[in-house]
Amino acid sequence: MAKPKLYFSRTSFLQNASLAWPMTCNSLLMQSVTIIDLLLIAPLGEVSIAAFGIAGAIISFVIGIQAAIANGSQLVLSRAAGAGDQRKVGLAVAAGWICNLSFSSTALLALLTGGSAVVARIAGNDAVADEALAYILVSLILLLFASASSVMVSYFNANKKTRIPMYGFMIEIPTNVLASFVFINGLLGMPKLGLAGAALGSVIAIVIRFVYLAYRLYREKRQGFVSGFSVVNRLAVVEHVKEVVPIVSNFIVLLVGLLLFQVIFAQLPLPSYAAITLVLPWIKIGSMFANTWAQASTIMVSQSLGKKDYLSIPPFVYQSLFVTRVISLFIALGFFFLSVSMPMIYPNLSPQTLSALAIIAPIYILLPLFRTNNMFCGNMIRAMGDSYMIVRINLLTQWVICIPLCALLVYLQAPLFLVFGVILFDEMIKLYSFRMTLERRLNSYADEPTLVPDN
Repeated sequence: MAKPKLYFSRTSFLQNASLAWPMTCNSLLMQSVTIIDLLLIAPLGEVSIAAFGIAGAIISFVIGIQAAIANGSQLVLSRAAGAGDQRKVGLAVAAGWICNLSFSSTALLALLTGGSAVVARIAGNDAVADEALAYILVSLILLLFASASSVMVSYFNANKKTRIPMYGFMIEIPTNVLASFVFINGLLGMPKLGLAGAALGSVIAIVIRFVYLAYRLYREKRQGFVSGFSVVNRLAVVEHVKEVVPIVSNFIVLLVGLLLFQVIFAQLPLPSYAAITLVLPWIKIGSMFANTWAQASTIMVSQSLGKKDYLSIPPFVYQSLFVTRVISLFIALGFFFLSVSMPMIYPNLSPQTLSALAIIAPIYILLPLFRTNNMFCGNMIRAMGDSYMIVRINLLTQWVICIPLCALLVYLQAPLFLVFGVILFDEMIKLYSFRMTLERRLNSYADEPTLVPDN
């Protein structure tokens, strides 16, 4: 089937935008939590900061897998919502809770039994290890409430009610800041807990958000939008597991790959490594804008699949891909202005680090043009049922080609531009595979029968 001409549907664009902007706010709010915690912890000294770095990385890894599981739940829920089957939606929510809470309970037990040994090995300092372990032990409660909340967020997203999770985060963030500040410093008659106080503040905030989301879900049930929570069966859980496993696998592949890149970059001269370290968080923030648009598009496609409205999918995907490319241009432009503003943002950097930032600037300015395209295609392919293809592509390009290439370039003492450029090269070689896989899936919908609703 030939690629259809691009047409612009104002209705579908506005629908997708109405889903995407609250999800973007959610992502930015989530990103802000770590920054705020770090600002609150900084006055406690280097030991607490180091302990937070270790404990925060471990908790973030678990929460990242929870989010990956919830992403799979969102695909199942979106298809059920598209089909208009309230009972199946409730069944999917219950199965999502079983999958997510099963993982979280396993992670909780693993941290209870082996957390101290892992932290001690990483920290290499008794004071740092003690504070990190105290933070983790308090945060174990957070994991269970975050797990249950992530499934409810998936339910609201799948039903195009993305503002409700945003309101939940708007309640959580200020609560987290205030509670953490009180317990870190022992104000209002509360005990002075130091770093553990930051964890306790996060627990209180996530519990309040959980209560809010649970109340909103209860209202959905009372209004007849969802039912069937109590009739979960083995088939529904198996369907969830099949959807979740490749998404979690891909998350682990990408996360471990990123960690390996960072380990390799750490072998560079200090100014070069410092420059890369400063740039990576900005790249992550820039990616959020394209990722939330792709996530919103995934919901729309999954709902169309649930309705068996196959013919509407290709034109919608091509339009959303066009918007993604426009977004990538704005991100690249933003990165350009970032590159020229680096001396003002970080005025105390050495001339060597500023020079390294200038060398890698063309790489991270061009990166969104490729990464956003791959991000969008990957989300669409996942929504259409080819999640394992994403894992295979990332394993081949990142683990087989780019990580060894990056290590070789560092070993050969290649110029910084080439070493950091491997990240851009990774996205470039993925581009063709992602695009061709998406094209094949879209072409297949021309032969699918479309369900015509009864009049």
